[in-house]
Amino acid sequence: MFNILGKPRNITEVIRNRKISWLELFYDLIFAVVIERITDGVVEHFSAESMGNSFIIFGWFFWSWHETSGYFDNHGNDSTLNIGIINIQMILTGIAAIYIPEAIQTHYQHLLLAFLPIELMLIFVWYAISRFDVAHGPASRIWARTYMVSFVFLLAGVFVRPPFNFIAFIVALIINYCAVFFANSALKREYTTIKMPYILKDSLIERYGLMTMIALGEMISGLYARLDNLKPIRLFDFIMGIVLAALISAVYYQVVGELHIQMHSSIQVMVVRWLFLFDIYLIVLNTIFLQLLLEDDLPLIKVSFIVVLFTSLFMIWIIQRVTAQKVADRRAGFGFFIAEFSILIVTIIMPTPFMLALVNLVLLVINVRYRRKIDKVLKEKREFND
Repeated sequence: MFNILGKPRNITEVIRNRKISWLELFYDLIFAVVIERITDGVVEHFSAESMGNSFIIFGWFFWSWHETSGYFDNHGNDSTLNIGIINIQMILTGIAAIYIPEAIQTHYQHLLLAFLPIELMLIFVWYAISRFDVAHGPASRIWARTYMVSFVFLLAGVFVRPPFNFIAFIVALIINYCAVFFANSALKREYTTIKMPYILKDSLIERYGLMTMIALGEMISGLYARLDNLKPIRLFDFIMGIVLAALISAVYYQVVGELHIQMHSSIQVMVVRWLFLFDIYLIVLNTIFLQLLLEDDLPLIKVSFIVVLFTSLFMIWIIQRVTAQKVADRRAGFGFFIAEFSILIVTIIMPTPFMLALVNLVLLVINVRYRRKIDKVLKEKREFND
């Protein structure tokens, strides 16, 4: 079969300075739909329950994206087999996205069913890799077996009634995310044997950047949905929302653009990948709270908006610190974030237009601070090279 369809790359066939392929970019587009449907579903049926459901739904969709992206980063090429895998995953993801609104309201039966073929596809992918990639075979087999167990829970969830189907859905998701722990020993032997560093490749970091851009795009799109008239105050809120998205993106891409991540174990690398995913989810939450804030400036909405925004910024800071090579860099800057949080909390007592304006001012200061730090690092590098 592999001779006819073409074989994916072995993990030892490293492509230096690999860039994202057009095929991967095309696959990522379907997640614009996923994020839009999660956001709209929560805004329409806002409650603590819908917020919790959004976290579970996001976890499932972005687990599948995470796995497919990781597979293509290590084994991607233009073989017919790989083209088929990524296009089938895109179609299956699109079908599953149809059932996001009902799952937001805790009706999980259809979404459970929709994820069965996605789970099966990833079982096939890792089992296939285990057959022909000698170096990556042992870890791939563990990955495939772990997903088989998860598949059993998913299948069981289809045939049981609420709340047991919901419990099965969560258990299956946890098992999927735990695959790296089960495979850690095999991965350690593999990386030692082939003398491969524990790195998060720049091409995969680009993929997280693209997904963040999609989430920020949904933030801007949501502003248009709330612009129901052109009164000056509403137009000002709209402009402040656009500026907010731009400033968040500036913070994110300044930090991510300088990252070159090398860790000491596969688990550490995977945790960093999860931090990227969690920050994307926080941006999705911020999109939700920004839309709600423009509809009604309730104190609870304001507090939630500020807390989520700060947590998102703090998550970027954590990613930067845990991946820093120098110990001094890991300890720096915590006091600044405490001061930033204090200022952001104060904005809650202000009317929405002033609140958004001051939040943007804080984000501007953060951007200037990051820019100065990056310029300082680049200057030190130039002086060292000279």
